[in-house]
Amino acid sequence: MLRLKATKTSLYKLAASYETLPGMHKTKFIKAPRARDWWLKWSDRNAFCEAFLSVCMGTVLLAVEKRDWDGNRISREVYHIKLESLRELGMIEEGREGRM
Repeated sequence: MLRLKATKTSLYKLAASYETLPGMHKTKFIKAPRARDWWLKWSDRNAFCEAFLSVCMGTVLLAVEKRDWDGNRISREVYHIKLESLRELGMIEEGREGRM
C-alpha cells in the first residue's frame, strides 16, 4: 500500500513547481490531525495564499487558492499530481496492507 507523506520542505518544493513562493521561512506548514492532509500558507503583496495537499479517491491533488485582503477569492487552481513527481520528492511511503 502506498501512503502520502509530506514535510514543509517537500510540500514547499511541490508547490513551488506550480506557484511563485516567498522564501521557505515566510511560509507556514500545517498538518491536519489524524489525517493525511497538509497546508502551506503564505502571503504576497496582493493576497493571502494557501496550498492544500490531499488524496481524493486515489488521486493526489494540490489546490492553490488566493484571497484578497478582504477574504474574497481571487483564484483557485487544482493540480493532479503524478506519482513520479511525488516519488522524486520523497513523498511516497510504502507500507503493509493491514494489521491482524
